[in-house]
Amino acid sequence: MSDQQALSLTRCDAPSGAPCVQLPAADIGASTAGRWGAREIAWCGAIVTIGLLLRLIRIGHQPFWLDEALTFQRIHLNLPDLVNDSFANRHMPSYFLLLQMLLPFGTDAALLRLPSALLGAASIGVIFAIARRVGGLGAAAVAGLLMAFSPLQVQYGQEARSYTLVTLLIAVALWGLVRLAQDPQRASLGMRRPGFDGIGWASYLFGTVGALDVLGDAAPWLLASNLAFALIWHRLRHTPTLRGSFQRNWLLSQAVVAACCLPLYGAIVMANGSHMLENFNWIPQLSWRNIWIATKSVYLMRMATVVQYGLMPTAVPLLGPLVALLGMVGMYRMHRSLDGRVLLLAFLTLPLLLLTVSLFKSMLLPRYILWSAAPFFVLAGLGAAALPRRGLIALSTALVLLAAVNLAPVYRLETKPRWDVTAATLAAHVRPGDTVLTADPNAPTMLSVLQPKGQASIADTALVTQNLDVAVARWKQGSRVWAVNGRSAMGVREDVDTFKNALAELGPPVAQIQQGKEITILVFPAPGMDD
Repeated sequence: MSDQQALSLTRCDAPSGAPCVQLPAADIGASTAGRWGAREIAWCGAIVTIGLLLRLIRIGHQPFWLDEALTFQRIHLNLPDLVNDSFANRHMPSYFLLLQMLLPFGTDAALLRLPSALLGAASIGVIFAIARRVGGLGAAAVAGLLMAFSPLQVQYGQEARSYTLVTLLIAVALWGLVRLAQDPQRASLGMRRPGFDGIGWASYLFGTVGALDVLGDAAPWLLASNLAFALIWHRLRHTPTLRGSFQRNWLLSQAVVAACCLPLYGAIVMANGSHMLENFNWIPQLSWRNIWIATKSVYLMRMATVVQYGLMPTAVPLLGPLVALLGMVGMYRMHRSLDGRVLLLAFLTLPLLLLTVSLFKSMLLPRYILWSAAPFFVLAGLGAAALPRRGLIALSTALVLLAAVNLAPVYRLETKPRWDVTAATLAAHVRPGDTVLTADPNAPTMLSVLQPKGQASIADTALVTQNLDVAVARWKQGSRVWAVNGRSAMGVREDVDTFKNALAELGPPVAQIQQGKEITILVFPAPGMDD
């Protein structure tokens, strides 16, 4: 797309009787989008394929963490229980019903994560399409590559949760919204009028309803998209007839969204009542450090830890500032055009809303703002497109090389606690009459879900408890105690020495078994016993 120009074009291809609309040339989406050629299709296919491969590499290597373990348990419920459990935990049942269809084929981690990889790769294609529509092939290639190589996008593309599905659906809705913003005249026509942009409206509705009916994290998209519609409505202020018809289409679209989504959100409210926000107390309090961590991991290509609010080391510290620069250039280039402002709203609404809410109730987590990376990467692609052709080729090549080096640790570092190894250790060594004491309240869930196949359940062999008094009482009665210190999800973890001090009544442990970075097992023999 060329830089903004003062030149205006008059669209007079409306049906007979409809007034002409004078719009800035940069807003004429239909005149810049055009049909895809073989070159563009090949580029899109290649980048999507790269993104899919990056999400499939070692997809089953990391064990489930708590959220995935809960997914595993939920999809094994019957239909009524699955729906009720979803609503009771403030989730929509749709994603879990989708995943449940895979159960006849197996339950291993790689299979249950496969839909996330496929959906994440599909979102790359949609981001490519948005950037190509607004800024051409160069912008599309850079935006697609950033989405493909983003460590956080890859991480959630290897997780049995619904975040990549929501990102894909919002990207589809954003594509439709950008299309409507590029041609407000066609967006304003009645559904039965020739030239009505049914594809744009249908894409917006499909993506919006789908995202809202998958996860509540999509709710801010409804605000962002309605702010964008308000901009389009304002742009039509000099043509009252089209403005009125656009307003009708806008309100009708929101009525469809409400009809499709309100019953499900009503079910969640009824299932939770006044306790809707109680279970978010584990989210760290808002701080400049946490804001910076969320920003770097979601937008600036840094790898985040799963059970800690932190970042993993990077071998390419300059990649983040480079992406930030591209994003800022893209915002500057697009801030005057209608489609550019739509992209800005899509990018900024979610993080700013969560920042505002977090002033009263902490809600800022990287995964909660994950989908806002999609419009940001489009803006970064548009920033890159300001370069001449040779500069753009050089930048794209450098991005691929730097991003590949930056992404490599995702596949070899421990990003999730090794509850699989812990479960295997306990299953192999726990004897009848033993006691397993866990510091994490969700540890029994992790041990159950990650129980080695073909071995007796730990809970059937020993008593698993979180109550220290119960463990001490059983120890005095001759029970060996296995004390497990480790996190299953984000939260505070005691250091090993503090954990030992809390168990001082049991005496010194005869063994301390480290299970990855996050989990430690302490073995306390029964009184008078050596092991």
